[in-house]
Amino acid sequence: MKTTLALSPKIKLYWIDSKGHYSMKSIEKFINYFFDGMNLTIKCDTDTHANCDGVIYDIQDDCVLPSKKLNVMVCVENCSYWTHYKHYNKYGNYSNDNVKIYLYNHIDKIELTEKYIAIPIIHLQMNYFQKFYNEIKPSCMIPFEHKKFCLIATRLNSHFKIKIFSALMTIQPCDFIHDFKPLIGNKSCYQDIDLLNLFNQYKFVFVSENSVCDGYITEKVFNCFFSRSIPIYYGSMKVGHFFNPGAVIHANGDEFNTRLDRMVEQVKTIKDDKRLFESYTNCKIINDSYDNEQYKDKVNEFIDNVIKP
Repeated sequence: MKTTLALSPKIKLYWIDSKGHYSMKSIEKFINYFFDGMNLTIKCDTDTHANCDGVIYDIQDDCVLPSKKLNVMVCVENCSYWTHYKHYNKYGNYSNDNVKIYLYNHIDKIELTEKYIAIPIIHLQMNYFQKFYNEIKPSCMIPFEHKKFCLIATRLNSHFKIKIFSALMTIQPCDFIHDFKPLIGNKSCYQDIDLLNLFNQYKFVFVSENSVCDGYITEKVFNCFFSRSIPIYYGSMKVGHFFNPGAVIHANGDEFNTRLDRMVEQVKTIKDDKRLFESYTNCKIINDSYDNEQYKDKVNEFIDNVIKP
């Protein structure tokens, strides 16, 4: 018999009911994305907490979590970087004894103790990508000959991002995602078909994280892969640990200027070469050395140990 979890009101509002671009707007996608393969039944109902084995909470929840429950904390942000996350400010990473499972996006390795297990969300994203890559794709595939050069799908709010943008503009003029707000507006940033169709119009899409740490890899680069465009990625230095270097152009490194020069040469070489472009978009995207740490087995064993009489 599976363990049953309910959603906190904040989780339900943020991930399911909100019309904002950050929301999945789907309980099915939410479950597939975060809880696939786990021995859990998720109820999209915030009024059944008393009848459930635990509750899924958001990092902004500042309520007192019920004890003796299999409570789950979900945070797709780099909560160690920002200062406005209520639960994190109060408890840090793992100091709330009433949370048993943490799904965190600022870690890149499983943390397992007798009290809790913490799973890097990158493992969940990789699982989702591998499971749905052949199913989730643009509804309108643009031929290489008709693709535009590059879409800037990030805010230029740092010196490094501005330098990357400026370097790309020396090759060819780029378009900005904010110019397409009437089209994608509040469509979900989690592989909404209109977003994928937009990305597919371009050979390259420049995406970046809002902050940089090892485990913090978000949906942005996955949107590029699902759209069959080449991501120019600024973010985690460990992106090459997860993805085939032949599928992504990494725009930052220990020697930023050297990496930037290399990025420019890569883009110049690829942009007019259909065969080379398709070698990126058709290759095996997941790195052969990627290790998911058998997270499903570990979390299911942990659930069984917590729930057992």
